[in-house]
Amino acid sequence: MKLHYLYPLLALFTVGCASSVPNKEEIKSVDSDHYFVDSQFDDDMAGMSWIAKDSTSMHFNEFKFETVGIKKTGVDKQVSQQVQSQFKAEIAKQVDKKLAEKLQGYKNQILENNELDISIMLYGIEDIPEDLRLTEVIPVGTVIGAIKYAAGTRDRSIRIIASVDLKVHESSELIGRRIFVVNNNGVLENDKSEITIEMLGKNIEQITKQAVDFAFEVAYLNKNQGKRDE
Repeated sequence: MKLHYLYPLLALFTVGCASSVPNKEEIKSVDSDHYFVDSQFDDDMAGMSWIAKDSTSMHFNEFKFETVGIKKTGVDKQVSQQVQSQFKAEIAKQVDKKLAEKLQGYKNQILENNELDISIMLYGIEDIPEDLRLTEVIPVGTVIGAIKYAAGTRDRSIRIIASVDLKVHESSELIGRRIFVVNNNGVLENDKSEITIEMLGKNIEQITKQAVDFAFEVAYLNKNQGKRDE
């Protein structure tokens, strides 16, 4: 093989693993008005959070999941309308279930009742190439992988950008927003593979955990992280 044929293949070696956090451009496309900081609940739940400073004085005793939305412009054609509807419904079901387990609300008989509304927005369900890794055998494994990449037959992954909004129910005041990415690597055979609800099962769990744990963080835990006035 001539050397100049190797250049585009070698350029692919620098591609890293699919990021589990949104980049600056992605954050700005979702929200350019607030300052987000890196925050992590556990090993597989990285993200960028903004929490309003005055949320420290707010005490919530009721929690309600509102909606799941999908920005259609970011959804690949391999995701049917039926799958999108099923995906939203399953996320809503799982969030309600996890809220009942982790954030059980209660009614105050004497004090004022304060409700925290939780909503989720998905900004894309994308089919992306599985990354070429430096650990592949050189030259045979790498060349084969690069050829499959160029031909559209290499295994591909699902990537979703999502956000969680926390609002005061009575005033609709936004007091917290978290932006994060969930990945499902190597589940698609090629760039024409249909994305099914079964493939999105892992992502449902990830999104549910991110939403409920962020609400728990703002409602009960140390609120110094990710905090800044508008």
